[in-house]
Amino acid sequence: MRPAKRGKGEAPPASTDGPTIESLPDGLLQHILGFLDARQAVRTCVLARRWRHLWQSATSLRIWEAKLGKIRAFMEHLLLLRTGSPLHTFELGFNAFRDGDGPRANLWVRFALLCKAQVLKLGSSFPVQTGFQLDDLPLVSQHLRVLVLAGVVLKNRTCDFLSCQSLEQLDIVKCLLPCVRKISSKTLKFLSIRNCRFNQDQKFRTIIYALSLVSLRLDDHRCEYDYVYRAPVLDSMPLLQKAFFRLIHVTADSCTRADSGNCGLDNCNSCYGVEGDNRSMFLEGLSEAENLSLIAESKTFVFKRDLKQCPTFSNLKTLLLNDYWCVAPDFHELNCILKHSPVLERLTVHLFSTGRKHKLRIRGSWNPAEISAAISDHLKIVEVKCEVIDNGVVKLLKFISTFNICFNIDEVEILQQ
Repeated sequence: MRPAKRGKGEAPPASTDGPTIESLPDGLLQHILGFLDARQAVRTCVLARRWRHLWQSATSLRIWEAKLGKIRAFMEHLLLLRTGSPLHTFELGFNAFRDGDGPRANLWVRFALLCKAQVLKLGSSFPVQTGFQLDDLPLVSQHLRVLVLAGVVLKNRTCDFLSCQSLEQLDIVKCLLPCVRKISSKTLKFLSIRNCRFNQDQKFRTIIYALSLVSLRLDDHRCEYDYVYRAPVLDSMPLLQKAFFRLIHVTADSCTRADSGNCGLDNCNSCYGVEGDNRSMFLEGLSEAENLSLIAESKTFVFKRDLKQCPTFSNLKTLLLNDYWCVAPDFHELNCILKHSPVLERLTVHLFSTGRKHKLRIRGSWNPAEISAAISDHLKIVEVKCEVIDNGVVKLLKFISTFNICFNIDEVEILQQ
């Protein structure tokens, strides 16, 4: 008797020697093919009759190419033969880009969205000035959940993601946003903007609208561009839980004549370049966070300007600051933040160095035997990291000690390098 025919999508009978890749169902094989570069996935069609068309329904489409122009014909045939099969992930990465490549690359992005892609990644490793320009049309998708942009030029005035009603994660890395006035989304929960360049000469700041945001990272620590820009403004974020904000690159928010944002020169674009800068730019938007890191360069005045109308951090329990906030003799900035953090439990201070350069850690804890006018009744742990214990560190420890925090200098911990 001849064996019954195998149904579509079913795996062939398992070998008596144990399971093999041929014993896997079509759906699982299509998922595995999605981890390969698209050209490698297509080449599997020669393996056997069963593999002839599997690549056409691979759940992910990944293109990694040095020159985008080399794959134009391949991509046109590939997308045609896929006939709109649903996608989970579309990833496009390249190292060289020509002027004529832009429209086709944007067309491929739109095709991926029509195929219900849930994850979209666009990236390049060349200078952003000559990079891939995402077109001005807003992205529209009911399925897109994760969007990653690296080395992309965004020249439209608005990064409008309001039509991406499932978007939860947005990563923008080493991108150029010279004309973007606002970044907006009602559903976004996780936002990371690292080493990007915002506007320089225009008299405006980019505003971030994300009412559902729970995690935010704004970081210019490894910014490689010789370019002066203005940091973005944060609108209300009532659901924010964790935020990391590092602003240490030389920006238009730094003035060499004064660190107050009021140097006295009417033609100073840094201090007086943007109308409406008397509003809270960062701290108000960060005020609902439970875990907050604030790191700034000494000449950056925007944080000090915000402190003049400092909000109350009613949910803040964990706080990390650098030496920008710890200026003797009165430690005004640190005192102001602590005064407006009524439920703060843990404070970490990084002094005069960053990352692995810290050699020493000094820990302090709440001393129930002392009675003082402590700013926060909840503050129980303070940790200070520094390179050496000098006069500045001693002054800081004495100041923090006035809040019922006891330090034992004899138990300083040496950090491993």
